[in-house]
Amino acid sequence: MAAKRLALLSLALVAGVAAAGDEWSSLAPTEKRALAPLSGQWRQLDDGERQKWRGVVDRFDTLTPDEQARVQGRMRNWSNLSPSDRARALEQYRALRTIPPERRESLRDKWQEYQQLPPEDRARARKQAKRNKKDRP
Repeated sequence: MAAKRLALLSLALVAGVAAAGDEWSSLAPTEKRALAPLSGQWRQLDDGERQKWRGVVDRFDTLTPDEQARVQGRMRNWSNLSPSDRARALEQYRALRTIPPERRESLRDKWQEYQQLPPEDRARARKQAKRNKKDRP
């Protein structure tokens, strides 16, 4: 009985140490600086997501300050998405990766044109896109 308790306690301790390695406090200062926008959600990220974001840290210090700010802005936007919105964003990203490069370039150009529109025109375009989507079979 005592041996069983000791074994269970040992397993719990090992599991606790492994989980603690995934905590924000276990990150190096350079990782914390680069991943700061994700600090509030770090514990909710799965291991794959944490590894992906830690991979960003490897390149972070080679970026210009403007690029670092852009990356952190995207992290902030990502961390503010709901889980369903993240899933939808990943699905859209994967779908875009299957589009031929020349078509992707055309879509990128259209997106830039859209971004240049005044807010009222963008709102009108969004409404029109929703109507078009409803009309599809």
